[in-house]
Parts: sequence; C-alpha cells; structure tokens
Amino acid sequence: MKIPKTVYSMKEWSLLILIILLACFLTHYPHQNYPYLLHVDEWFHVAEAKQIVSGSHIDWYTGEKFSLGMEKAWHLTLALIYLVFKLSIKQWIYLPTILHITSILAVFYFVYRLYGKIEAFISSLLIAILPSNVTMGGPVFLIPINLSLIFIPLALLFAFKLTNIKTIYNHILLFLLTTFLLYAHPPTAFVLLLILTIYLLLQIFSKEEKSKTIPLLSIIISSIIVSTPNYLPFLHEKGISNIKFNFDVYLHGIPLLYGILPSLFFITGAYIITKSKDKKSWSLLLTSLILILNILFFTRTGLTYFLPYQRTFIPLFLIMSIIAGKGYTELININKPTRKTGLILLIFLLLITTYTAIDRNTHENYYHIIDDKDYKSFLWIKNNTPTNTVILLDPWKARALPPIAERRVYTVIPFGPNEEQLKLVKKANKFFTDNCSNTTFLLENNITVIYTNTRCINQDLIKIKENIYILKE
Repeated sequence: MKIPKTVYSMKEWSLLILIILLACFLTHYPHQNYPYLLHVDEWFHVAEAKQIVSGSHIDWYTGEKFSLGMEKAWHLTLALIYLVFKLSIKQWIYLPTILHITSILAVFYFVYRLYGKIEAFISSLLIAILPSNVTMGGPVFLIPINLSLIFIPLALLFAFKLTNIKTIYNHILLFLLTTFLLYAHPPTAFVLLLILTIYLLLQIFSKEEKSKTIPLLSIIISSIIVSTPNYLPFLHEKGISNIKFNFDVYLHGIPLLYGILPSLFFITGAYIITKSKDKKSWSLLLTSLILILNILFFTRTGLTYFLPYQRTFIPLFLIMSIIAGKGYTELININKPTRKTGLILLIFLLLITTYTAIDRNTHENYYHIIDDKDYKSFLWIKNNTPTNTVILLDPWKARALPPIAERRVYTVIPFGPNEEQLKLVKKANKFFTDNCSNTTFLLENNITVIYTNTRCINQDLIKIKENIYILKE
C-alpha cells in the first residue's frame, strides 16, 4: 500500500514546535537549580560510558573485572556520545531533553501514519507531559527505559508497514531495531516483542494474511537468536524458570500516575478499537492490557515475571498515549449541532489535561546525591590522585564519584539486595562511625583516600583539603 506524502501547514509545524518546547521545559525543569544528574541509575550509566572510553578493566564500583552487563548497546551508545562530544557532568543533563524531543517526533510520525494528524498531535502532547519519578523513571532521566518512547514507535512503523520504503527495507530495519533493543534494554525489548508476537498471532488467525506472517516470524526469531549471547550468563546463573523480580516500592494507581483524563480517554480509545478489526490497534490494546495485568499482579504478590514492575509503566504509558489520542479525537465525531462544538470541547479538555500534568510534573520531588562542594572535591581527587586510587566515602555519594573523578570507590549502595555489597557498606559506615580510626581496614582494602564531612581522628591520615584525607605512606 502506497502511503501519501506528508504535508504540514505552518500552523501544524507551529503546534508541533509548541509541544516540543513544552517537553523541553518539563524535562529540564528539575535541573533549573541543580546542574547534576538526578537518579542513581544515571550516574551509573555515565560511569559505564566513561569507563568504556577510558579502557579501564576494573569496575569502578566493585573492583571486579569490568563488564557491560545486559545493556551493552545503551552503554556503547553513551560511550560514543562521550567520545565525540566529551560531555562534562554538567552537560549530560541535556541529553534527556534531546531524547524526549526525539520520542515526540517518533510518536507523532507513527501515530500520524497509523491514525491521522489530529491523533498524532494529541498523542505527542501526551508524550510531552508524561510523568517522571525516581521509581518508574521517565523523560527527565538519562535511563534506557526511555528508549521505549523512541524505538517502539519506530519499530512498529516498519512492522506495520506504514512507510513508503520497499518491503525488504522494512524487514531489515525492524530486525536492526529489535536486535538493538535486545542488547540495549531487555524490558523495552520484551514489550516490543510482545506487541510483535500479538500482531503475528492476529495475522495467523486471519486466513487472508497467513502468507504475510513468515517474514515477521523470521525477524522475531532471528533477533532473539542473534541476541542470545547477551542473556546466556544471566540464564546460566538464574535459569529461565527463575526470571522473576521483586521490589519494595509500590506506586499509586495508573490513573493517578498517568492522569485521570488521559486514562478515561484511553478507555474511550480502547472501546473504539474493540469495535474495529484493525490488527495493528488490537496488538497495541492487548499489549497494554497485559502490562496492566503485570502491574496488578505485582500489587497482589510482590513479584513479576520477565518484566520488572517498575519498568512496566513507561512503555505502558506510551501505548496508552497512542490509544488515548484516538479516544480524545472521538470528541470531534460526536453528533452535535456543529463540528465546532466538539472541537472546542476537545481543546478545552486538552488544556485541562496539560495544566494538571504541568502542575504534577513541576511539583515532583527528586533526590540530590551531591552538591557543588562534592563536585569540586571529586574534581580535585581526579586531578590529584593516581588512576588506581581506591576511595572511601559515604556509600550513597559513592555512586556519583566514579563518573566525575574516574576513580574506584571501596563500596556503593547496591541497586538491589546484594548481600556482599551490603556487608561492605556496613563496614564503610562503621569506619566513619569510629571517626576513621581503623587504619588496618584501610590497608587491607588498599584505600588511600577518604572523603567525608565527619570528623576523622587518626594520626595516619593527613587532611589535605576540606573533607579529603590521604593515608600516610
């Protein structure tokens, strides 16, 4: 099917630019008075990128052999960005805004091809005002879950054949995007594969389209096979039957997080889809229902399988925004005295949606790991210590030191219940509680630099600078 060329008026370009400017404002808002990364995950990802470029073979956080983990493509992409642009820590904070702009453009183009211009503008607006918080992530953070907002719409463009390019190019690009996600962020890849699999099954059950299923099936299988090396160590350690995730934080209900009005119009859009036979829309709807069930299952059991609870929300909100765009647009089609009445109602409800989202997003609280004093001290450590230095500091602040100082820390607060890491954290805290008096502990762990704002009483330590102590040779 040949798709007509896209033509946009000046008003439409202006509207899209306004949506992008709104997204830029909301994404950068938490950094207005804080020029550093916000989330522990962000510090980790930047550290991984810089460690790749530096060629260091020892993990700056654990002292073990450096490994890229299962987010190889994400860290390699960040490493490439760092290699080309040499970003300072204060410049990394602009990358989430760039990614958010890209996601708006990707969603707009996908929804335009799938449904139409009005739906595309509404869905893009809903993506621009997506919520963020430290538990589920969101556009304000430099974290790989946000790849879902870009790569899922792009992949579905090719999977649903919504472009004017040759079929073979659709297949190649879909394979590349799917494989990239499998190497960049497994939860996002899982959601994409879920959509593709449902779409494939719907085609299989449709007699007239059975001949079209082989290419999509081949792409799904090929991507999984090619990405197998990324998962073998994890599967060998855990076993496929033990791929389950727990978490100790429960979020508010979906309507309270996503927004009451968008949730209502998601339901409206879902109802419209149930009245159609459009397999593309059905694959999105069924996927969203599975993701909602995943969240509900966690709230009942405290566990999820294959897809972590906290990584379910952003892909779900992406799909909800696409479907809600269709729901909002239905206001125009309601039988009224004039079409203008429905349009006015649509604009009014979108303004309310936007206002409430801005109010919510600008009042969200984020923790700050470091301050200006810490940042300057970490830079001093980078410029005045050997590259093999091991540094002891508050395990919470320790997450931010490696990406700034490019030095190894003794220990850091782990992302999950890692017993070995927690033992080290306990030892570090005890050292500071004892006023840094345990020189034997420092020698046993090759620690030569201590950073702390607590009082250190130890004749073997030299206070070289405020909060920085060096172990005597």
